[in-house]
Amino acid sequence: MDLRQLNTFIHVSELGSLSKASDRLRIAQPALSRQIRLLEEELKVPLFIRHGRGMVLTRAGEMLRDRVGGILRQIEETRTDLLQEAEAVRGQVIFGVPPTVGDVLATRLIESFLRLYPDVRLRVVTAFSGYLLEWLHSGDLDIAVVYGAEQGANIRFTPLLMENLYLITAAEGGTLPHHAVPFDQLASHDLILPGPQHGLRILLEREAGKRGLSLRIPVEADALQILKGLVARGLGSTVLPLASVHQEVSAGLLAASPVVDPHLSRKLVVALPQGRRASIAVQHFDKVLRREVALMVEENVWEGKLLG
Repeated sequence: MDLRQLNTFIHVSELGSLSKASDRLRIAQPALSRQIRLLEEELKVPLFIRHGRGMVLTRAGEMLRDRVGGILRQIEETRTDLLQEAEAVRGQVIFGVPPTVGDVLATRLIESFLRLYPDVRLRVVTAFSGYLLEWLHSGDLDIAVVYGAEQGANIRFTPLLMENLYLITAAEGGTLPHHAVPFDQLASHDLILPGPQHGLRILLEREAGKRGLSLRIPVEADALQILKGLVARGLGSTVLPLASVHQEVSAGLLAASPVVDPHLSRKLVVALPQGRRASIAVQHFDKVLRREVALMVEENVWEGKLLG
């Protein structure tokens, strides 16, 4: 296998068509077809099923795509790093983040990073922590912020922040109650929470189970904006870090009260692939990420304790 063949294979698998790959790569279609044929002959398996509407990966093709994508990205990152030793930082950073963190951090982080490194291309992927760890392992992500993880196959974790959790309710008459609420009182609220697979939901259900409590959850909402909107309309309460509702609390739309007995908090960590060296662009992104979180804590936008 050579890199040209693998690169052609990835583009054809993504586009499902030799003609579309030819247009993208600006290489004649017969040349691309020959590269695919030589690759199949070398591997001794068909990689595509050809039909009138294009090309679809076989099972062997899917296996090759999953394994080769990360390898090609590493090669491209190495080439970029070597070229930029004495030049501006370039390349691409694919950043993964849970939805509740992304809504708080992503816009501010991207603005700060691009102001410093305008030649870097950024892509932000939002998903639950479990998916982000899988994509880091497969090479589809470069760096991620995840909740609570302390170990994972070929992934390196470094502590970032221990964020405190608050009971969030609709603000009544413009008042903003900040008095502490014992955990047991959550059982008296109609709670609007993410689905059962979400880390926050798991944390609350586990603590309730220890105390023999049953939480009332008439509505589930994974999207943060929907969740906050429902609470603002008085349809229930929720539990979130203060950073997730900082603007709404400041505007008098929501009220936030710290949950105590026990004090509820979640640990955020930065996750990086263990098996490959982070590109220069990713290393700079990691530094800006940590600096931005520290500033948000200092400005009381993100309430919690910095780690590491």
